[in-house]
Amino acid sequence: MVIEKYNGVWVLRDDLLKGGTKSILMDHILDKNYNEYVYASPVYGAFQIALSIWCKEMGKKATIFCAKRKNKHKNTLICQDWSANVIEVEHGYLNVVNKRAVDYCNETGAQKLEWGAKSQKSKELLADRMREVILKIGHEPKEIWCPIGSGTLVESILMATNKSKIIGVSVGAEYKNSNDRLLVIKYNKPFDYETKWVQDFPSMPNYDLKAWELCMKYKNSNDVFFWNVWG
Repeated sequence: MVIEKYNGVWVLRDDLLKGGTKSILMDHILDKNYNEYVYASPVYGAFQIALSIWCKEMGKKATIFCAKRKNKHKNTLICQDWSANVIEVEHGYLNVVNKRAVDYCNETGAQKLEWGAKSQKSKELLADRMREVILKIGHEPKEIWCPIGSGTLVESILMATNKSKIIGVSVGAEYKNSNDRLLVIKYNKPFDYETKWVQDFPSMPNYDLKAWELCMKYKNSNDVFFWNVWG
């Protein structure tokens, strides 16, 4: 775990992990009795990368379903570099891509993974990581900023904290859960938009970098922590 300060903000540098934050979940959420794991992914997502890396290193097969594009997204190419079987779907709205993935699993018996690894086990693991952060910093920060996609991360942070104000930047579909300590800010451009904000550490421009951008603009404390997921 690497935590560094940038512009006065504590930053968890999970971009230094192969596959980012979600890489720490793989050993715990994947049933190792399977030889193939299937994930329906937006092309911009990073869970597909973490899965592809884990499968390559474990001698397993990763199959990624995503929308077909004229030019493959860089994340798709990364998955293929890690030997993932990428299946592109015409007219690939996420519900269509997911349906194709479900059908594939019904035919092959592969393990289908939920979008964003949204499970209680994932939340517990990420909550434990947040508790490690608090121990390393030495206190619970007044403000904690993070991106919101499926909601797994922000819900984990809430589980692990007692008094921090959590500011989640929603970068995709509307996040509807609420909590007295949670402020959700909707990023004002669609998920596929890549922010041009510049920072001193790698961050996914359509995901966590958007949260960093708003953190830099609107943080309201000198005691701020930012979770850089890297995708």
